[in-house]
Amino acid sequence: MNRELLTTDRPYLVVDEFEADGLGGQVATTTIFLTVSECPVGCNMCDLYRNTLTTPTPPGSVPIQMDAALAGKGESRWLKLYNSGNFFDPRSIPPSDYSAIARRCDQFSRVVVENHPRFGAVRLKQFRGLLETRLEVAVGLETVQPRWLDRMGKRMSRDDFDRYARWLLSEQVDLRVFLIVGMPGVSQREALRWARLSARHAVACGARHISMIPARHGHGWNGRAGELPEISLDALVELASESIADADGRAVVTIDLWGFDPDTPSVDALRRLNLDQGTRSP
Repeated sequence: MNRELLTTDRPYLVVDEFEADGLGGQVATTTIFLTVSECPVGCNMCDLYRNTLTTPTPPGSVPIQMDAALAGKGESRWLKLYNSGNFFDPRSIPPSDYSAIARRCDQFSRVVVENHPRFGAVRLKQFRGLLETRLEVAVGLETVQPRWLDRMGKRMSRDDFDRYARWLLSEQVDLRVFLIVGMPGVSQREALRWARLSARHAVACGARHISMIPARHGHGWNGRAGELPEISLDALVELASESIADADGRAVVTIDLWGFDPDTPSVDALRRLNLDQGTRSP
């Protein structure tokens, strides 16, 4: 994506897919990747800034983007609003748009937004109070390996994440967790070990859904993407199977499949693991 091609009247991507619902079934889900202001955190592994604006998001543009994305869609039950940053950053999502956004969310039974623990506790409560649907907040924990977390420039410790997770649950907001599998300069074995440990930690913190994202070569990692471990698809299948077993029905655990050849047997196995997950424990 080139910033020069972005426009504030439509999202830069819309994806329709099925997702495990944690109750033994699948649910049709629409993900809208909003065109909004750049995230100020600046994690060094992230290249999502390429899909963002250099200026604050114009008021009124997010509802317009949602209308463009949702036109003609009637099957999806869940909605994800991803903004390459933090939903409760007012520079990214203007609070003056919360009411209009909430009205568009209420046709769904669940809305998922992404946010960093540093942003907007008061604004989160404000937005949740406008919703008639279930709110879920996705947080990029990435890893519980403290040195790796620091090197990523997350501006967040594991303790910060833990406190935020507890607060979200106390506010009756569901928790989704993003984890990265891999880090420049580490082996496949270490990457897989810490990904599994991180998933266990997310489950213990009450995550409803854990999304594992294999580290990707690209514009992130401060030029060190060439040092990322090559993680085989078979190893990811094993990681997914073990982590789903670790979760034991308490959370959905998925592997992000974007960028993989959909016709390979291992990717098909991962897709089945992503969708075929049993009943969540009470």
